[in-house]
Amino acid sequence: MHDVIGGHLKVFTVETTVNGASFPSSMGFLTKHEWEWNLADRIGFLGVRHGNRALPPTLRRRVLNSIKAPYGVTGVNAGAPSAVHPLTLANVHRQQVTRIEGQADIGVFGVPYVGPYNVNSIMNPVLAMCMSLGYLFNFYLNQPIVRRGGVGIFIHPLPNVFHPVHHPSYIDFFEQVLSETTDPERMEASYEKKFAEDPWYIHLYRTSHAFHGVHPFYMWYWGAHALQHLGDVIFVGADPKSAARMGFRAAPNLSDALEMASHTVGGSPSITCLHTPPITMADVR
Repeated sequence: MHDVIGGHLKVFTVETTVNGASFPSSMGFLTKHEWEWNLADRIGFLGVRHGNRALPPTLRRRVLNSIKAPYGVTGVNAGAPSAVHPLTLANVHRQQVTRIEGQADIGVFGVPYVGPYNVNSIMNPVLAMCMSLGYLFNFYLNQPIVRRGGVGIFIHPLPNVFHPVHHPSYIDFFEQVLSETTDPERMEASYEKKFAEDPWYIHLYRTSHAFHGVHPFYMWYWGAHALQHLGDVIFVGADPKSAARMGFRAAPNLSDALEMASHTVGGSPSITCLHTPPITMADVR
């Protein structure tokens, strides 16, 4: 954007970076590696896990969305975008890059309950796909953590639940578009313009709290690279109908998912697990 308008306007930008402190100190066990847990951490984890499972979905989302991350500022840089942004990226990489030796046959990704587009809302199946294949898969430098033709295993329930106020067009995208095609090029050619220009979606975008009518298309496109790269995509604990609607497979547990993946990558596969949070940028050599 700066390159487009740079010759016409003077641009002054301020960019900040924050650390990866995703949970408050009362939930400190979630900020440690599991092998670093003491007895109190293990008791805290069991309490949170069982309590979370006992809550109904609406209350569970309310509790999870009430957790405030104690992020701390790690850098503030200001000036011309061309001078500022490299400093910002360097600071992000300094705190997030994790070196990994070699690609794996299988990548296992735990999918967070919240992303950029469902704050105080619901992570519907399309947003879960975007978080999984668009964000987590793409958190890498040089090359993906999974080899070409390998398998991505994502842990998310994919409930067929949508927030009608925030994501109205997602409902129609899921029911109408994905029932016809999961191919980004085909859906762009056949459906994108209709959703982008729909007067009701535009009205909700302008006067209510809805994302734009075309938003689910861009979330789907975000995962296009992973769809091209991976030989199979499996969601653990997922609603089988939701997974099938999006062209994925569902497994009841991780053991079954690994068994299913063996038909694609063979026996005794190499496996890399991306632990999130915190956000990590994999530097795959």
